Amino acid sequence: MKFWKWSEIRAKIEAECDLEDEDFVRRSELLGYANEAIEEAEAEILGLYEDYFLKSSVINVTASQEELPYPSDIYAQKIRRIIYSLGSTTNPTTYPVMRMKDWHKFEHKSFADTGHTTDLYQWMDENAIPGAPVVKIVPKFREDGVIKLWYIRHANRLVVDTDICDIPEFINFIFSHMKVKVFEKEGHPMLQQAMTKLEMERQRMLATLQSKTPDAENEIEMDTSYYDDHN
Repeated sequence: MKFWKWSEIRAKIEAECDLEDEDFVRRSELLGYANEAIEEAEAEILGLYEDYFLKSSVINVTASQEELPYPSDIYAQKIRRIIYSLGSTTNPTTYPVMRMKDWHKFEHKSFADTGHTTDLYQWMDENAIPGAPVVKIVPKFREDGVIKLWYIRHANRLVVDTDICDIPEFINFIFSHMKVKVFEKEGHPMLQQAMTKLEMERQRMLATLQSKTPDAENEIEMDTSYYDDHN
């Protein structure tokens, strides 16, 4: 599996679109086209297979702490699971920190703030400060411990020549998307052909994602979130 660097992507597009000896389409524009393509591929991928960009982060927490910052590379605040561990590294007490149900969560939070609760930890979103959303822990941590946060990250964006496009299976979608943008600006006679190729690559990507499973098991997991939220 090849992970393409930005310098390699740019060189391929410049060669195939005859851009090496002209400056009508600047390199800064090509970079923008590449990142637009990555953003579009990212949305398609996450719509069908979120765990493609699954990542974890370990956070040490202390007694009386009640907020966790979101990771800087998280996608749309998508947390998959929060696991709390307390005690020795060889034999810790470990359990999932569940998201608080919307029903009565504010009353639950108010009661927890009194300090008179032994409930297991839960979490909810709080977005009080623009640009600084947090994970609110309910009740506050009663002791020091460790959080393992599983979340969905952004696809890597390209800035410098050595940056890597981390969507290797669908690099042809990136190439096709960039060619369409180049041909649109140039008024190129092959624009319609390039658009057709882009849609072919999109459908190929979607078909691949629809059948993608991490362990070759095709059993569909039942989504019980609606029922859980009303219990």
